Amino acid sequence: MAIIPKFIDEAASKPAQAVGETLKDIWQLGIGSHVALWAKKQEHRHKLNLEDYVDRIQNKTQDIPEEFLIEPQLNIVGPALEASKYYIDSEILREMFANLISSCVDQRKYAKTHPSFVEIIKQLSPLDAEILCIFQKKRHIPLISLEAVKPDAHYFTLQQHIMDSHDKVDYKKQVSSISNLQRLGLVDISYMNFFTISSAYDFIESHPALELALQQVNEHKISEPDTRLNKKKGICTKTPLCDDFLEICLV
Repeated sequence: MAIIPKFIDEAASKPAQAVGETLKDIWQLGIGSHVALWAKKQEHRHKLNLEDYVDRIQNKTQDIPEEFLIEPQLNIVGPALEASKYYIDSEILREMFANLISSCVDQRKYAKTHPSFVEIIKQLSPLDAEILCIFQKKRHIPLISLEAVKPDAHYFTLQQHIMDSHDKVDYKKQVSSISNLQRLGLVDISYMNFFTISSAYDFIESHPALELALQQVNEHKISEPDTRLNKKKGICTKTPLCDDFLEICLV
């Protein structure tokens, strides 16, 4: 797409052509050179990531004992190779694809390698993948839903699926990640079940979501003075599909 407007670039009059050339020169000196440099850096980074991706696949497949090597499942390895080229700039996602592809030629993992894993990885953000890593060591994590409860006992949700904050990550993005993992069938969320150890939910007391929720409740108290904040305890549990996905893609 041309940056310099066409009417300047192709203007017939000499004054207009001179203005056009001047603007082009300014563009190249002020912005264009930086864009070109940025593009070269991006190309170089992508090349390094691609090389790293290939090395990962080679190393993982070479580690498989020869007696367990099998012909790859084309309905998995084909789409995985095709899709992965768009995701290899994320280290954790290219690691997932490399694990999935190497699992396709490993007889020991054949039964748990599923075609849906390609689509699952494609629909994960790097943050989604980081949260999934938590479930490598835990089956459940505590969640909190913050609700405004009216005097008539009706309530509405202010903030939901709040988890122990990830350092330097907007908690709202974490909420989106938890919701996405639920949509993909990797986790179940319940507010009927919860941890009986109350300290599991202590994180909410210093969580930024609590401050915002309290402000919202105070605003509602202007019209309904007895409105109160309820911290509803819940639990997020990994599914059997998640167990297989983690074993294959996040070894």
